[in-house]
Amino acid sequence: MIKFFRKIRQNLLVENRTGKYFKYAIGEIILVVIGILIALQINNWNESRKASKLEQSYYCLLLDDIEQDKVLIKALLESNEKRIESSHRAIAIIQSENINLAELGKETLLSRRDLLESFIPNSSTYEDIKSSGNINTLKDKQIRKSLNQYLKKVEDFNNTMLANVTLITDRLTKFEDWFSNGVIHSSYKEIFPKEIQDQLSLDLPDNICDEIKSRLYIDLVIEGIMLRRRSELFETMEDEVDIMKSKLTKRCKIKNKLN
Repeated sequence: MIKFFRKIRQNLLVENRTGKYFKYAIGEIILVVIGILIALQINNWNESRKASKLEQSYYCLLLDDIEQDKVLIKALLESNEKRIESSHRAIAIIQSENINLAELGKETLLSRRDLLESFIPNSSTYEDIKSSGNINTLKDKQIRKSLNQYLKKVEDFNNTMLANVTLITDRLTKFEDWFSNGVIHSSYKEIFPKEIQDQLSLDLPDNICDEIKSRLYIDLVIEGIMLRRRSELFETMEDEVDIMKSKLTKRCKIKNKLN
């Protein structure tokens, strides 16, 4: 088209028709400007489309992270429920008339296994978004706000659980008479060679004295309460995971529709 106008201009100059020459020159300029504007618009549209695709892919990646959080929190909750069951069995043993120290020690240890494990959310995608300077790519400000709130709540929950665990472990470490609380009874045969086992079987008491029984009873009850509280916190965190998952699922579905 521009070549066409250029040819006309050249003919007009040859024919000395300058009036029409300037009109065609202006028309050519207008065409060039329009072409540039169209090119810019197409470029902006392409960039906007790329940004939109990146945004939607982020929502789906964030959803993947949250789904992993869901799996982890369920595993932690199940693990804690097993601790509670062991705690209840230990309390039942110590409440009985004939206390089996080996069983008591076994259930006590199981109730305290991996107490320091905590819920660490998978924030890899969110951290990548922030570190790469793409946080504004997430146009949904409500999602951004919800993610920040979610991570803050998880941090608060973990701090509360750590305080509960510290309470249990502090009481446990202050319990000095390990020969009488059943813990060694429950495990020494699996740990030591036969000659040590034989001597330990003679040295370990067959019964638990009233003072130690009372102290251990109190500790187990407190532990049972703390473990139940721990499960409640896990359940609350699971609710938060479900809320976040629901929000991100909607955004990820929008992506699938666009594709």
